[in-house]
Amino acid sequence: MDRKKLFEIEQILGTYFRPDMWARMQGKLLYRADENKIDTSTMNELSNKLLMKGVHSYVEKKDGEWQVYVHPLSGRKATPRIWVNILLFIATILTTMLAGALLLGKNYFQDFSEIFYGWKYAFAVLTILTFHEMGHYLAARWHRILVTLPYYIPLFFPAFNFGTMGAFIRIKSPIPNRRALLDVGVAGPIAGFVLSLLFLIIGYKNLPDLAGIIAHVETIHPWDMDAPGANLILGKSILFSFFNDFIADGRLPMNEVYHFPFIFAGWIGLLVTAINLIPIGQLDGGHILYALIGAKSEKFGLAAFIAMFALNMYLVVEFLSFIWILWILLILILIRFKHPPTLDEHVELSPPQRFLGWFCIFIFAVSFIPMPIHIQ
Repeated sequence: MDRKKLFEIEQILGTYFRPDMWARMQGKLLYRADENKIDTSTMNELSNKLLMKGVHSYVEKKDGEWQVYVHPLSGRKATPRIWVNILLFIATILTTMLAGALLLGKNYFQDFSEIFYGWKYAFAVLTILTFHEMGHYLAARWHRILVTLPYYIPLFFPAFNFGTMGAFIRIKSPIPNRRALLDVGVAGPIAGFVLSLLFLIIGYKNLPDLAGIIAHVETIHPWDMDAPGANLILGKSILFSFFNDFIADGRLPMNEVYHFPFIFAGWIGLLVTAINLIPIGQLDGGHILYALIGAKSEKFGLAAFIAMFALNMYLVVEFLSFIWILWILLILILIRFKHPPTLDEHVELSPPQRFLGWFCIFIFAVSFIPMPIHIQ
């Protein structure tokens, strides 16, 4: 560590803390202070001052002392490969436009210019995804957490598909405290949720009457609710039911929603938000619940997993649907149940943060779709 950074650290901690010279000889920066000399609010202020200087601190109470390990962010940083993010974003624009054109019955294999009919769908889906990921990104940067720009995941095959498997960012430094964890966790879902609502409002505001719906659908395929063959039906969340069944009087059948780009994008946005808010492990919901209740969140995550497993068993028995099996496997293999602690577990959430955290749990409840897609 350079001397300037060490001087800044000791300027902040020196009034209260003494350096542990034995730890210093081992290459560690550890500071100690008697527990009764510093209250929790002062400790929080010191941690925030360190963070503003680009230093993460791991704080714990042990043997009647405050013990603070510091971890400067300065050091070798990998050169960001922004060209990867840009190429993936361009590819995802292409695949979502292809998917959007397909949903409108356009044959771009005969005339590739028909891909441009998919612009509304691509614009809506990518706007929702971008706001979600940039919410995480900006909150992370606000808390001085090293983070990548979003990586978009393009997806396409010549049948019903979303055109993308979503997007993600990579956090490359420790989470300093539960306040930062809460802010990073809620920023993405809330941003994506608001944009999903916006596109649903626009879509339903411009939805024609039943005759207009039938006329639009018949430009894509014949309107015959009893026609033989596979009928792909979207499921409803509580919130989507409010829009479709109350606001729109149920005149848009759930097997025709995907022919209306903004409404379908809003449906996808709510689905993606709900999946991310499942309160398990490293999902957004897992981050939020850990920030709210700490290590007890692991038990709630296990309960959520059992509920998801039971739900899928019911769907298998009743509808032969394995819709959640992939997520069950991802949770078992990658996401897991235990959330790692933050560097400073003593920093308390503010009342507005607690409100936002529980509000995200509410968003999950009204946006979750038990069976998102089924064939009838």
